[in-house]
Amino acid sequence: MDGDEVPVRSVARALDLVTALEDGPQTLGMLAQSSHLSKGTAHRLLATLATAGLVTQDPATATYALGPGCFGILDAVVHGAGGLDLIAASALADLSAVTRETVALYVRAGPQRICVAQVASPQPIRYSARLGMENPVYAGAMGKVLLAFSRPGVRDEILDRMPLVAWTGNTITDRRELERELDAIRARGLAVSRGERSVGVAAVSAPVFATDGRVLAALAILGPDERLTDATIAACEAPLIATAADISDRIAAAGRGVEAWARTGQDADRDLDS
Repeated sequence: MDGDEVPVRSVARALDLVTALEDGPQTLGMLAQSSHLSKGTAHRLLATLATAGLVTQDPATATYALGPGCFGILDAVVHGAGGLDLIAASALADLSAVTRETVALYVRAGPQRICVAQVASPQPIRYSARLGMENPVYAGAMGKVLLAFSRPGVRDEILDRMPLVAWTGNTITDRRELERELDAIRARGLAVSRGERSVGVAAVSAPVFATDGRVLAALAILGPDERLTDATIAACEAPLIATAADISDRIAAAGRGVEAWARTGQDADRDLDS
């Protein structure tokens, strides 16, 4: 961005509304309050966002939610056109070089976990995650991390509407058992799985957080079960957690840059209004 360019305040406010809807459907009043806008301003911005399909309104409840236009953005992120893979690229490569195993980054889309970036193991026998491939969020270390660190209401909503199907003999299909494990994962700070989604695959995963503390992604090391022994996984835990924290810090730094950009626009708008 050129030095004499400043962000438009209405754009920053519209983005605030879209971000607020990440928590689920909300009324106009709720959105106006969380975004520090008048109801009139919020309503006008929501109407504009609706024309692009980024926001939709339920005629029965009058609540607003993210619209189908957001799926195009998600698809771009999943297939490598988003910024998360760029922010994390060197960190993933470094972790793979240290562990010599495949390293992958996953995000949650509804009840599914989706791989958005990976660095494959240099070893001849390896397991790789396909970019954009969907898998159930309750099966595998990376999915369980995304569930374990979700807000309780989000976790309950997913588990309420998702049948726990057995993909292998190691898949947890009892909800109470799964919830106990999710609580243990949250307390421990990472998850380990063996053959829960695919036989012969082991994984260890840790959370990556957004600037507001929400879990944004799951960083995972995965490989053949016979090679990722308990001792090997234990040795991977420290570099895994450190790398997940590093990616979280990079995301926070990028967020601070956007916030500074927005503040510059607000100051410029106040100058123009004076």
